[in-house]
Amino acid sequence: MPDPLSLVIGGTSGIGRAIALRLAAEGHRMLVAGRDQARGDAVARDCAAAGAVAAAFLSVDVGDPASVEALGATVRARFGAPDILVNCAGILQSGKRVLDQPLDEDERLWRINYRGTLVGCQVFGRMMAEAGRGAILNVGSLASFAPLSLPAYTPGKQAVKALTEILACELGPKGVRVNAVAPGYTLSDGLKAKIAVGERNPEAILESTAMKRFVEPEEVAEAAMFLCSDRAASITGVTLPVDAGWLVQAPYAQYQRGNPIRS
Repeated sequence: MPDPLSLVIGGTSGIGRAIALRLAAEGHRMLVAGRDQARGDAVARDCAAAGAVAAAFLSVDVGDPASVEALGATVRARFGAPDILVNCAGILQSGKRVLDQPLDEDERLWRINYRGTLVGCQVFGRMMAEAGRGAILNVGSLASFAPLSLPAYTPGKQAVKALTEILACELGPKGVRVNAVAPGYTLSDGLKAKIAVGERNPEAILESTAMKRFVEPEEVAEAAMFLCSDRAASITGVTLPVDAGWLVQAPYAQYQRGNPIRS
């Protein structure tokens, strides 16, 4: 059986890079796609060093559907249908109220975070369905489950969760599984930059998690590797939180405030 072909869209930094390296360590043929040629070439070299049978960078702008379609044509012509697709491209948002949400920012986040994921699923989902096999992994967020004060980012990530569930139903009969990971506060380049300029409070973040720690990109990559592997052969339609316990800590701590445990 030939070595699996894995494509990570948005694999040039942070969580996407960590996922690409984890897949590479399994001996996959790796395709890393993104906008930054220099960073992409560097990740491809790192993938080769990590154990990939072969690795290459391909340029794409997920905010432009035509660019994703062109990526699909290139992959089909040069490599064939991928066995694994990871949709990881996305941008963050700083907190604001719905009534203050600029529409141009809203459009940009939906175009990149949701529609970029949608088009990636469409283009490569068709190839996988034709081939009769494959695994798609989308990247959601804690915002996929909770009403965070990010009025463009949150609805988009909740839509990614719904898209994952719909596609799992549509592509399951074709032999294609579709899952997602929902990273918590992950020490990616984006979060580090937000902390550096004072747009995130690291002490408050740590206190909001059950484990009192950040998530590392490599930990998200381990969850991604599992969901994309044959070990998860009966798992589809799942959005798996990797959040150091943030989703459970928030309601638990709030409940304790009004109902303290007394010894």
